[in-house]
Amino acid sequence: MKSFEIRKIEPGSAFKFYFVVGVTFGLLISIILITIGVNLNRIGLELGTIETGEGPLGAGAAFIGVILASLVYGLMLGVIGAVGALVYNGFAAAVGGIVVKLNDKD
Repeated sequence: MKSFEIRKIEPGSAFKFYFVVGVTFGLLISIILITIGVNLNRIGLELGTIETGEGPLGAGAAFIGVILASLVYGLMLGVIGAVGALVYNGFAAAVGGIVVKLNDKD
């Protein structure tokens, strides 16, 4: 078994990874919530959702809102991931990084 120590995580790499994860989950959750809201509105439950095609906030504005909210969520998650990488690097320099043991596969 070989042991490897993770001594440093590049903040830029962590930012990219968490940004993509945040945008993906943001889009998925937003689409699910809009679908649930529209369907509940159709059966008569009013939850403050916007019906498509009514007033200035129609389907187009809802679509743009989903995209913008997902991008903001991804940006926030990316910044948190980059800060987390910087914190990890500081602690890894002071006390050592995480040690991972890997087996050779035959």
